[in-house]
Amino acid sequence: MVSLKKVEQYQKKKKSIHRVVRSKIDPHEIVYGARAINRQLPPMLRTTTEDWDILSRTPKKDAREVEKALDKHFGGDFFEIAPAVHKGTYRVRSKVEGKTYVDYTGRRKKTPFVKIGGIKYVTLPQVKKSIRKTLKDPTAKYRHDKDRYALNRILLAEKRKK
Repeated sequence: MVSLKKVEQYQKKKKSIHRVVRSKIDPHEIVYGARAINRQLPPMLRTTTEDWDILSRTPKKDAREVEKALDKHFGGDFFEIAPAVHKGTYRVRSKVEGKTYVDYTGRRKKTPFVKIGGIKYVTLPQVKKSIRKTLKDPTAKYRHDKDRYALNRILLAEKRKK
């Protein structure tokens, strides 16, 4: 059980988690998922997201680096890394609330990206390709609604651009 003092300390600094994570993104890392989509869409087509999904050549090492930076910022042992369900993915999660804030996934092949504000994001054409692949996979049915919604937001942005 987490002490009330630790919960209070965590709550005071919780809003700075994303700033700390963002500051630790290295040039070899590529952000994907909802954050990559949001960064490339107009404000009205963005969604709320709590976590970061990051492709990395060294996912375990990078997850450990962020976990240490967060612990240092919070002044104690507030975060941990744990392997995710998918092999090669490591999660940085809060020990106080159990919430995952960053998923680092191993990257093997060349991934197309666009650089925005000094951070690499997976391109929207690559996101569309990935979503379409997932939508064809019956074992990924649990993701289909979320992915269809993301794909439709991307298509709407493309339509509005023309």
